[in-house]
Amino acid sequence: MSNMTMDSDEISTRIVGGYMIFAASMGVLINLFMFYHFLSLEKTVFYILCSSKSISNTLVLLIYFGYIGPINAFYAAIGSDTLSGYLNQAMGFGLYLQGPTTQLMITINRFLVVWCSPVNTPRYSTRITVAAMAISWLFTVWFSTLIGMPDICRFPFSFDHVPFPDYSENDYQCVEALISFLIYYLLVLAVSTNFMNILIAIKLFCLSKSSKSLSSESAKSRRRSNIRFFLQSCFQDWICMVDVAVNHLSLEYCEMNVCAVLVSMGFDVMVYVVDGLIMYLFNYRINLKPKSTPSTRKTVKVGLINSENSLPPVSS
Repeated sequence: MSNMTMDSDEISTRIVGGYMIFAASMGVLINLFMFYHFLSLEKTVFYILCSSKSISNTLVLLIYFGYIGPINAFYAAIGSDTLSGYLNQAMGFGLYLQGPTTQLMITINRFLVVWCSPVNTPRYSTRITVAAMAISWLFTVWFSTLIGMPDICRFPFSFDHVPFPDYSENDYQCVEALISFLIYYLLVLAVSTNFMNILIAIKLFCLSKSSKSLSSESAKSRRRSNIRFFLQSCFQDWICMVDVAVNHLSLEYCEMNVCAVLVSMGFDVMVYVVDGLIMYLFNYRINLKPKSTPSTRKTVKVGLINSENSLPPVSS
């Protein structure tokens, strides 16, 4: 019976590993495409933050594609425990927080646009966003490496078919403290983003009621954009919360470690793929940066009036 259990575990692990490699490769392509697409658009705060989100998604998916997927698909260890510890720290802690942190900044941006400046965005908002994003990435780099902290804080991945170091009970104190911080931080992010999303929804509902009589095309366009960006932000928030819930449920109901690992990681890799798909579906039809067009002018040459039928550029 034990051999049959081992065989079934190996088969399921190899299948999930192959699925991880395929899903991660598709996710990398989607997120890289969206990253370059956002670069081609106007450098608004929203698109800058979306570019950052696509980068963090890509980095996590590369770990799945180049390390976690092959370890499970080939059913063999790859590299040293030190390498596994750094990659686990980056994927499970640093980059894992970077996505929801960026999502919070996206929600804050939507909140400020809808509630404070629905028409004109302050010029300094871009600088503030870039500064906040830089600080969050600096923290991500540190939390992914834990520079200055003991090596014991970086635990390697726990796969049943890969030898795991023999740690004592005291060795788990550091990683348990990191996990507690991770949970509380995610809880604060979830409460903050959902609270602001509720306020944004209320404001958009009020604006839609009061602006139905408006015939201005620009007003209608702004309203459609605000709704589209709001829905994108909500969907991205929800898949993050579902990911956290699946991780918790896998630990709660899976009787074996191999079940918890395959379920949580098998779903987690798809979260970053779906996140890229959401950005694609909501933004792939957005036109590139508007090119400047010559303004209407009249040139007089020897009594001849030459008019060029061109429209003046429309400021966004």
